[in-house]
Amino acid sequence: MLWVWGGLLLTFAACEPVVTPTPTPTTTPTPVWERAGWVLVWQDEFDGDVLDPAQWTYDLGGGGWGNNELEYYTNRPENARLENGFLILEARAEKYLYRNYTSARLKTQGLHTWTYGRFEARMRLPHGQGIWPAFWLLGEDINRSGWPACGEIDIMEYIGRQPDRVFGTVHGPGYSGGAGVGSAYIFPAGLPSDDFHVYAIEWEPQEIRWYVDETQYFAVTPAMLPGKWVYDHPFFLILNLAVGGNWPGAPDETTSFPQSLQVDYVRVYQRPDMASQSTRTVHVASIEVSAQDNPDGTWQAVASVTIVDEQGQPVEGAKVTGGWAGAILRGEREAWTDASGVARLVSWAISRPGEETFCVSAVAHSRYSYDPSADARSCGRVTH
Repeated sequence: MLWVWGGLLLTFAACEPVVTPTPTPTTTPTPVWERAGWVLVWQDEFDGDVLDPAQWTYDLGGGGWGNNELEYYTNRPENARLENGFLILEARAEKYLYRNYTSARLKTQGLHTWTYGRFEARMRLPHGQGIWPAFWLLGEDINRSGWPACGEIDIMEYIGRQPDRVFGTVHGPGYSGGAGVGSAYIFPAGLPSDDFHVYAIEWEPQEIRWYVDETQYFAVTPAMLPGKWVYDHPFFLILNLAVGGNWPGAPDETTSFPQSLQVDYVRVYQRPDMASQSTRTVHVASIEVSAQDNPDGTWQAVASVTIVDEQGQPVEGAKVTGGWAGAILRGEREAWTDASGVARLVSWAISRPGEETFCVSAVAHSRYSYDPSADARSCGRVTH
């Protein structure tokens, strides 16, 4: 704008409003474990200092595990530990009890089971003749139905004498052991011991699919099996590192020790309709132990364990596992809850007066997770 005043030409600039810059919107990063079409229901990222006992338990022993394996599985940190954000399962050549090798075998049995879902682990595999790492699922009813009727899903197996491939297999009635139904994934470049890879299955009611790094390499349906489809009930996870066995053969002079299976994470996803059920929890509402007299003068302790959900409603079909202590150490160690949420377990016959105690160690259900922190009590006892 121009004004003339006293012969002077003055220029005024019009005042303009100060424009506040539009702030750049901040977005919440998508968690690395999110997956379209799936809901994460369980995971272990191995970020702590010690293995979480609420997530995993150990198989212990050196009886060959049905495969003539040569190792003794221990729970020592030398064989299983967390290190820099990884789970390390380490096989060692050392004399331990009656075996010449040690290693570790972890499982979620009695803690977590699932029916259907995506199961994946990011791992770097060991190598060498006679080395046999595996990531697999086993039917929760194995103690009741036996193997292979319980079903087995091998997500990933590797044997050192075929270093460029991994195997995915199912075992069931009529197709187990060497007759299992499966396929192999051959790495196009490099070896699975060179770097980390993601090994996964997607288990649906009528199909199981196998993946390596998002590449599907095999699928199986009921029509493809020579026996019954037994993949419609809860399974638990196993991670182990075997040494020797019928399939891989024994280590030889080319095998170096120690060998380690390095696991970055294990994750379980389910479809949204199943995941909404999996997030629910159960706990022990009560344990009542009573004495039952027998005609021959002996007596038995009877434990009645009531399982409820977070709303206090009875839960049918929960597997209760526990143990006996006192006058006798033997008896029924697992039972399933009825419609009223009660599992009934009976000790062996006791011939003398005394005290008998039953303690719950685990509760498993396909649609619930066990929350032991909510238990009203974990043990009950009777004196007779």
